[in-house]
Amino acid sequence: MENSPKLKILYLITKSNFGGAQRYVFDLATEATKAGHEVVVVFGGNGMLKTYLEQQSIRTIPIDTLGRDVKILSDLQSFFFLITLFHREKPDIVHLNSSKMGGLGALAARLVNGWWHLTRPFASKQKTMRIVFTGHGWAWNEERSDLERFVIGIFHWLTIELAHVTIAVSKRTRDQVGILPFVWHKLHVIHNGRDPIATLPKEEACNMIFREHKEQFLTPPPLAIIGTIAELHKSKGLIYAVEGMALLKKQRPNDRLIFVMIGEEGSERTAIEASVKKYELGDSVFIAGRKENAATLLSAFDIFLLPSITEAFPYVILEAGNAGLPVIATAVGGIPEIIDDMESGILIQSRNGSEVARAITYLIDNKERCAELGRTLKERIRDRFSIAHMAKETFALYQKPS
Repeated sequence: MENSPKLKILYLITKSNFGGAQRYVFDLATEATKAGHEVVVVFGGNGMLKTYLEQQSIRTIPIDTLGRDVKILSDLQSFFFLITLFHREKPDIVHLNSSKMGGLGALAARLVNGWWHLTRPFASKQKTMRIVFTGHGWAWNEERSDLERFVIGIFHWLTIELAHVTIAVSKRTRDQVGILPFVWHKLHVIHNGRDPIATLPKEEACNMIFREHKEQFLTPPPLAIIGTIAELHKSKGLIYAVEGMALLKKQRPNDRLIFVMIGEEGSERTAIEASVKKYELGDSVFIAGRKENAATLLSAFDIFLLPSITEAFPYVILEAGNAGLPVIATAVGGIPEIIDDMESGILIQSRNGSEVARAITYLIDNKERCAELGRTLKERIRDRFSIAHMAKETFALYQKPS
């Protein structure tokens, strides 16, 4: 993109925590800044995304009224804020992320484009913001009523229609929304990218995770530490990981196995804790909570497990693969586009504790194969899923005529 014109790019997202979608915005914003573009990032709240962007000297604009939950008055205020913002900033590219920001932002940008064209009908070169929307996953995949799914489907369809182009982070994400009328030509698959980061030495990583619980979980040393990084929400399927650990305790009573969950608090914590208590797993399942720079702690794990019920294209598998870990993951969403079963990892059915236990048993009993799966995944991610590749494809889409 060295010879391409420099652009003013607004990246917008609903929440400013630092989940996968926020990581995506951060990576593109930093890459666009390196390429010489003028970048502004707009979001609701004042979370870690804001902190990380400011550390990179990237301009940010928080919207105090914007949040994930539907609140009519606040959402109207956010909508009119966006109209004013687009008028003032006059960006070349408006890149929208997440469902609410996608809908509000696409409509606001279309209205501003229309106003510019209406008030300057004879301008030699009309100013038009290019509207890009990234679908990081679709809300209808969550457990909802049929009516809710129908309404959400209409909302997603309208967002894609209002945008000039929509990026799907996996082929599965594209195919799910591609069934909607008149949208297929707007859909482009660009996989997420993640570069390797330095992990801590294993002992130091274990100290950071377990802290005052070290003696409880690490004495005597376990045969294997199975770990995950995931918010404690139902969609992550963590309850089935606990069920798998309960089966392993019965099947291998003499083997000490530890399952660690690192991640943000979520609505499923109470259910997970109840399941741990039910199966008497207090000495083998540990909820570590949120950890700063969690990916640097992956070296504490021997096996990475992601038992999700629904996913789009999870960054955390790229991070685990870059760390050289063997990965067990459910065959949902775009995960099979990262992992070839029994070649670069193990794919299992979702909502199935027995499959979790069987996959862990295989890796524990086949150490050479376990290491080989980790190496293969690391090479695959290095070759196909870098940040540079993701950014190059995305920036090319910014320049492509609608």
